[in-house]
Amino acid sequence: MVTGNIVWHRFVCLAGILLIAVALLPPSSAEAARRRSLHAGKDVRGITFEEFWAKAREEGMKWAGRRLRVRRIVSVAVVGFDGRNGRSPVWEAQLVRCDRTQSPDDEEVISRICRGKTITVRMVEAGVERADPGVHVSKERPFRGASIPEERIVISPQRAEETANKYKQYNPAEVDSYSYELRYDHRNDRPLWVIKRTCGYRGKSEGRCQPGDHWIVKVDAESGEIAK
Repeated sequence: MVTGNIVWHRFVCLAGILLIAVALLPPSSAEAARRRSLHAGKDVRGITFEEFWAKAREEGMKWAGRRLRVRRIVSVAVVGFDGRNGRSPVWEAQLVRCDRTQSPDDEEVISRICRGKTITVRMVEAGVERADPGVHVSKERPFRGASIPEERIVISPQRAEETANKYKQYNPAEVDSYSYELRYDHRNDRPLWVIKRTCGYRGKSEGRCQPGDHWIVKVDAESGEIAK
């Protein structure tokens, strides 16, 4: 009985050591790349959404065909770059292959829940430091959640930015920085561009930023209307 307790105690100690060792392992190269801050070189001008989306959609159609859907699109922040006119040095899109749809339990939710796989397509402009330029496609992973058919993204982030400025009665300045994120409002069944305007890196470096100098506006990516 004593021998059994000793063996069990040694097993528990060994398991604990293994868990600690795993926790201390360095992150994978992909995870490490995501955690590093990206910096813009002097020649970085930003990739248009149209250029990025053409590549991302091409990759998505090869992978999913008619089952292609979109969960999220985002302009990735790059230190030293002030986004405007729908441009970003790095874009990411989370694409979904909808193998099966499932009606939600909540009858108020109009959308259907997809079961399938997901990949992330990333496009990086040459000149962005700490990132490899070009189009990168992640490995597929299981997916269950809300997403939209890709053809429902009609409005570009540039048009959404213009709509947001008009709604805010705001005249853009050279120190502005805009970021763009496409989200799916599944309760109201609509894709939304979330337009965020802040005082950018140039404004900060020149001391031209004011406290509270930012706003967020949501624009329907299908109709182009302001989402209130």
